[in-house]
Amino acid sequence: MIPTSDLLIVVPARGGSKRLPKKNVRMLAGKPLIAHTADAIGEAGLTAPCLLTTDDDEIAAIGRDLGWMVPFRRPPDLSNDDATTVDTVLHALDWFAAEHQGDPAAVMVLQPTSPLRGGDVLRRALAILAARAAVNAVISMSALHVPPSYVFIADENETLRPVAADDRPGPALVPNGALYLTRTVALRRAHTLYADPIAPVILDDRRAVDIDTEIDFRTAESLLEQSRQ
Repeated sequence: MIPTSDLLIVVPARGGSKRLPKKNVRMLAGKPLIAHTADAIGEAGLTAPCLLTTDDDEIAAIGRDLGWMVPFRRPPDLSNDDATTVDTVLHALDWFAAEHQGDPAAVMVLQPTSPLRGGDVLRRALAILAARAAVNAVISMSALHVPPSYVFIADENETLRPVAADDRPGPALVPNGALYLTRTVALRRAHTLYADPIAPVILDDRRAVDIDTEIDFRTAESLLEQSRQ
């Protein structure tokens, strides 16, 4: 596994959320949504520094209570709907590199909207990156449950065509947003968390729940309640 001294964990959490207002601080199973990410880090036994990048004072206060670094408020150009995750991460990484005289070997990005990921996923991702020197990124994925040739898009004539003609057995994989782990050199060079070559760490449907809507939130709430019974 990559030593935690060579790792920076970045948690991106904006205050603005149009589809589910204030979701990052909303109480889920007795604690703010963002605190479930801290639980996963603790379950994984990681002691790497964790940097919260946010534009919101309430989120920042919770982050400090969790023991995270909250050294700045994210600038407006990285807090609007057009801001990209990679630019937000690079902004945080630049601050960290300036304060610590250099980059960590890898950056792990954990979005608070995946509260059921658990700590095992973090450990598995780190183990994959450590064991496979040719791999530049490990991304959490979910099975699409059908081959790519079963997926269609509507063209300009409103008729369907398959996305791919790949009839190999087995499901396709899609990112679920729960974890991104990227070597810093590759991240800076390619300006993406998806720096090739990429290896997957596959999550089951429960761990892959991503909260974006009220239905997602209720689903996560129900699953957490079931796990307590």
